[in-house]
Amino acid sequence: MKDLTNSNIERQNVLNNRFAVSKVQEHLDIEGMLFEGGYRFTKKMVADFYQVDTSTIDRYLQSNSDELKHNGYILCKGKQLKEFRFEFAHLINEASKTPQLGLFNFRSFLNMGMLLTESAIIH
Repeated sequence: MKDLTNSNIERQNVLNNRFAVSKVQEHLDIEGMLFEGGYRFTKKMVADFYQVDTSTIDRYLQSNSDELKHNGYILCKGKQLKEFRFEFAHLINEASKTPQLGLFNFRSFLNMGMLLTESAIIH
């Protein structure tokens, strides 16, 4: 098997395969928050799943932001953030005054897993 932590092309090959992504989503059976037609995951949810600290997720977001955004990571702000908080405030522990909130869709959630080298869950 190829080392997905080192090859953007290999990661994209997997992430562009809708059938494979769908099967992985079914297999993992991870609960996201259905928002704007797709499941969303907070940084804390991603960190908890991969058993890493949120600061680790922050480092990967900083060093791989273009790739993660390409695969569906968004910064939710303004009206979109207000709507998200209205629906999911009871599930997230983010301060209500936070001007933006990073959200992963399932593809960017998987993408993060492919990038992580510190996570015991993927080794």
